[in-house]
Amino acid sequence: MKSSNPFPEVINPTAMYRAPECARLFGIGLSTWWHWSKTGRAQRGIKLGPKTTVWEGCYLLELKQKLISESQN
Repeated sequence: MKSSNPFPEVINPTAMYRAPECARLFGIGLSTWWHWSKTGRAQRGIKLGPKTTVWEGCYLLELKQKLISESQN
């Protein structure tokens, strides 16, 4: 049984995050995260290898702020 954390996770601006971690940080599904990346809602990640893509923590913080401000308008 998976316990849910009632507190939001802190995004480290100097860390790199893979897609499953990004989806979890934004509270969305993995396929939604990839859709966001494909359609431009989130920038495309940095390819480290043929099956490894990461996003910078500082970018994720910026994206989170952007989405919060969009929701308040």
